[in-house]
Amino acid sequence: METTGKFQTFDLKLKALGPVFIGDGTKTGKKEYLHDRQRGLASFFDGEKFFRLLLEKGLEDKYEAFMYGGQGDLHAFLTCGCGLREEDWAPALRCSLKIGDDLDADRSANDIFGFVRDAGSRAYIPGSSVKGALRTVLLQQLILKDGGKKDLESSPRDRNGRIPEERYLHRLKLKSRASDMVNSIMRGVRLSDSLPLDEAELCIVSKWDWSTGGRMRRINLFRECIRPGTELRLKLGLDQSVLKGAVTAESLRAAIDEFDEYYLRTYLSYFSVPRGMVDVDFENCIFLGGGTGFFSKSLLYPYLGERQGLEKTARLMAGEFKGHYHERDVEKGISPHTVKYARYEGMFYPMGLCGVEIE
Repeated sequence: METTGKFQTFDLKLKALGPVFIGDGTKTGKKEYLHDRQRGLASFFDGEKFFRLLLEKGLEDKYEAFMYGGQGDLHAFLTCGCGLREEDWAPALRCSLKIGDDLDADRSANDIFGFVRDAGSRAYIPGSSVKGALRTVLLQQLILKDGGKKDLESSPRDRNGRIPEERYLHRLKLKSRASDMVNSIMRGVRLSDSLPLDEAELCIVSKWDWSTGGRMRRINLFRECIRPGTELRLKLGLDQSVLKGAVTAESLRAAIDEFDEYYLRTYLSYFSVPRGMVDVDFENCIFLGGGTGFFSKSLLYPYLGERQGLEKTARLMAGEFKGHYHERDVEKGISPHTVKYARYEGMFYPMGLCGVEIE
């Protein structure tokens, strides 16, 4: 830790215990990347360099016909349709990523959702994403400490499951309206972005749902993710001139521990362990990024109490996902009734799970 006046700076270390996805809103179509089945790689082109190659080779009309036609294999188009070799297109490639176990010969026609990247097209973890995850664990700690069952139905704005967070976080009284974000103590918590990731630290995995009934189902959704085992460092700043001791490194560690214990007891205990699951102890962990599941982001259970939280969540799920049998969740004792996993190198990993150290 470094201290400058009332500003404290810590090293925050993350270790991906499962694939981590932080999307940038982009999607690479099934005709826009090369799928090397032998080497287990998906290769992506730099758009500008690729179109320059097409222009140099006079292939723009053929490529347009390919994109609008029925053929779906870009590698076959470039080799058989255009007579190109790998050395011809290699300079136009942006990166090649290792594929998990699911983008095989029979399931290659899939779009792939992209990971967030900087101006130099390098993947990284935004500090805002980590701050959001820490905000969730801190807010849960405050809600549980407050105790007692609440009622969302008393306010029309909260009937969609929104928690009135200003009750717990907006303590600064810098604006007359408590709902103004300027009043949030989270103004005193600052996270740097991570350093850029090496492409070897990324992989492509699909989504898997593990149900309370012990069924594992693959969802036809593929994402660029940080691969399990990757370690990252960020800088955590705590401005005690704002926080005045409301958030410290110790309280953050305690909030993470409480979050993990609550998640295990209230949610994960309803599910058996999938066959082929990696050994994860869920200690000193946060869920980071997308695809981690409703329970890792929502605070309905701690806010409403477990029974009312179950009933409210089941109603929300049933309304949002028709035909997914969420109306039966109350009978099962848990909602949602699936846990989110990804498969990588033959093993199942909890999606988005990261170990955390604050030094």
